Amino acid sequence: MSNLVQEWIVKYLREKQPDREGKFREIEESALERGFPIIEPEVGNLLNLLVKLHKPKRILEIGAAIGYSTLWLARDLKGELVTIELNEASAREAQDNFDTLGYDNIKLLTGNALEILPTLEGKFDFIFIDAAKGQYPNFLEESLRLINDGGLIIADDVLFKGMIADDRFYHPRYSTLTRRLREYVDTIMDHPLLDSSIIPLGDGLAISIKKEEE
Repeated sequence: MSNLVQEWIVKYLREKQPDREGKFREIEESALERGFPIIEPEVGNLLNLLVKLHKPKRILEIGAAIGYSTLWLARDLKGELVTIELNEASAREAQDNFDTLGYDNIKLLTGNALEILPTLEGKFDFIFIDAAKGQYPNFLEESLRLINDGGLIIADDVLFKGMIADDRFYHPRYSTLTRRLREYVDTIMDHPLLDSSIIPLGDGLAISIKKEEE
């Protein structure tokens, strides 16, 4: 089970999306040819729409990979985007992609996000989480410290091939991941400072908005 949404619906959604052209499309096709995990185009399109609606001044991305999701976030961003990637080879490829497409408002940090996040200064208006799934609760803790009131925290893959929602899809290989993702979902849905919704798009997208603290 590779995608929560039936293939015929995915096909329709992708046919109705604006075309990804030039270098942007090349990055997407190259990742797919190599079996490199990237966000689905329909998820990228939603992220881009949320940026247009929310108009963030600063975005933080936890997990750049080769920069495909970063580019969706940056397409209509007027401010700064800070992104973190653990794998050095992926980070180099991401930076090459940013440079080729002329994005000078993206700051790429290479290293362990859990070590980098506590060193970040200033607040963010939009945080996208798409890194080690077993660390999502820890990423959330740091994100709550870094997000502005009214800011968005978005996490990808929160339903993980259906395993999080239904034990019929459970695999012992992913026992820790399943437990931690369920913890993330339970936390955001019950957290007093967050209003959240789970969208069954791609492999599950969690969207949370931080309430204003009284």
